[in-house]
Amino acid sequence: MKRPLSYMLIFLPVLVGVILLFLPLQNTKSSNSTSHQNKTVEKSSKIDPEKLIFILQYIGIDYGSAVEKRKVINKFEYQEMLEFSKSAIEWYTGLRPQNTATLTHLELQKLNQLIKSKSEGTEIRMLTGSIIHKLSIELNVIPYPSKRPRLAQGNFFYDNTCSKCHGLSGDGGGPEAIGLTPPPTNFQDPQHMNKVTPYQFFNAITYGVDGTSMPSHEQAFSAQERWNIAFYLMTLRKDFSPQTPKQNYDITVKDLAVSSNQDLIHRLITKSQSGLWAASEESLWLSIVDYLRQNPPRISPAERILFTQQKLSQSLSSYQNGQSDRAFKLAIVAYLEGIEPLEPQILQREPSLVSSLEQEFYKYRSDLKLGVQNLQIKQQYRKLLNVLEDVKLTLEPSEAAWSFDFIQSLTIVLREGIEAALLIAVLITYLVASGYSQLRKYVAVGAASGIVLGGLTWLAALVFIEISQIHQEALEGITSLLAATVLFSVSFWIIHSIDVRRWKMYIQSKAEKALGTGSGIALAMVAFLAVYREAFETVLFYQALWLRSSTVQSSVVLGFLTGCFVLTVLTILIFKFGLRIPLKPFFGVTGLLLGLLAFVFAGYGVRELQNIGWLKETFLPWNFNWLLLEIHPTFEGLALQFGILLSFLLGWLAVYFQKVTTADKIKLSSASTA
Repeated sequence: MKRPLSYMLIFLPVLVGVILLFLPLQNTKSSNSTSHQNKTVEKSSKIDPEKLIFILQYIGIDYGSAVEKRKVINKFEYQEMLEFSKSAIEWYTGLRPQNTATLTHLELQKLNQLIKSKSEGTEIRMLTGSIIHKLSIELNVIPYPSKRPRLAQGNFFYDNTCSKCHGLSGDGGGPEAIGLTPPPTNFQDPQHMNKVTPYQFFNAITYGVDGTSMPSHEQAFSAQERWNIAFYLMTLRKDFSPQTPKQNYDITVKDLAVSSNQDLIHRLITKSQSGLWAASEESLWLSIVDYLRQNPPRISPAERILFTQQKLSQSLSSYQNGQSDRAFKLAIVAYLEGIEPLEPQILQREPSLVSSLEQEFYKYRSDLKLGVQNLQIKQQYRKLLNVLEDVKLTLEPSEAAWSFDFIQSLTIVLREGIEAALLIAVLITYLVASGYSQLRKYVAVGAASGIVLGGLTWLAALVFIEISQIHQEALEGITSLLAATVLFSVSFWIIHSIDVRRWKMYIQSKAEKALGTGSGIALAMVAFLAVYREAFETVLFYQALWLRSSTVQSSVVLGFLTGCFVLTVLTILIFKFGLRIPLKPFFGVTGLLLGLLAFVFAGYGVRELQNIGWLKETFLPWNFNWLLLEIHPTFEGLALQFGILLSFLLGWLAVYFQKVTTADKIKLSSASTA
């Protein structure tokens, strides 16, 4: 009974830390009872700025099919253009009730008049383009994805959803297109596809198209998935023929999202260093545009910072209009999709700046939860913008330096790999010493099977990451907490087996049992389980580390490769010279390192789940962020990390007193014998 009781006492701090993650402890006021409550926004909050822009996009592209040479050629389309232009004025007035005399409002009125007078399509298209640009800035609309578009996923969703009407090839001849009026869009038509933009397709997928059979898919797909589909649609054009450019034209994801092929061709000609290609050689320029469509660049730091600024501006406006819950969610999105991917890069350049960002975002979210006055929240908002300006000045492309991620990566592969090698070495050494060398092949087969299945587990983990509907940050948090759990248990096991006699006796007993039955399969199974256990843990740890490292994943790769090299050398030495490695110091050091990793992963996992609202967030009055150890000023994260630390220390003390007690018993036994 003493041993189970001691284990209960040792694990009690961790258990308390876990329980405190979910208890309704709060030091914040309910957002429903905030002092700033302004409920006048109810009407305007139902008006979507993105949908207003979509209507203008629709007018700009489709007006040409309604009017030609100042004559109406399609009465239905023309009437639709008149109604849409009138609705655009009303929507803008609802969104900006205090700014009905702005230039944008005047331009919307001008657009309605031009349509009434049956103006040329080029004039309408130029005006709608100008209005859309102004509206995106004025209403903080973000017209590009927060992540690099993945066309393969867009292709998958298109084939399984959109092709039913639009056809697998995009010609508009899907099996469900029969009888639809108007017919589905033909994405193969070059004339149409060279005028549209992915942003227009994104909005069409989001809101559907009134007067057609195109429904809204806002609930079916996430925003990023809709962007993936929109970018994929641009590759369905009949004459789509990508050609690798010979120079870098510095086209961003935002440029690709908001620009038509015609716009990009004009831009490329302007940017051309040679200046030799004439505009008449449009097919050559179009092939370069096609390459950029097929291979969109990564989201640039400047785009991420702009995204963050716009989301924060939306958050502030929502808060001032009485929508504190929406303001809080927008603040979370601003951090997760804008700043978090940049943190590793900033950390390499200016570590203190990362800490400042963390603190200011914590303060801003805390103020949103507390329901402070508008003046106070605006002051905190300005502080955040100032830090973002510092980030913009500091952040420049650079090679990832050696970092804590490298140390963690190196430690994981060495720790797991050496333990597996030692376990196999014990088996083989025992077999040779017992005169059963012929059974070594079973051990080799079992170990190889463990490595192969471990690799397959890694691939399965990667596929899961790609297709999972769980939010990226939720997956990071869950994976990190799971890794922390396993790391803590492994480090605790190491503490209690630091003299390696217990696990060595266990392996030898299994080998003796296998030898007694004459079954090599039992030996192979022991080797397989020993290796696969380490491989599975390695996959789990590296998956968490890979997600956490974000854009400095090169340090993880370098740590892994370096660890593999060192591991290979050590494994050769182990099998050549036998078990002469000083195992006690090795397991002691690795036990401490794994305990530290458990501490770090726990803090990171809690922070990630708090950032997306999956775990409650009780802010502490102290402003500190120790990113290296993932220590942050929230009660929940610190409670769990303190529980891990306390249980770890209690485990060490238990081992120490157990050794002292054992030594005393040996002395007493020796004395009584004497």
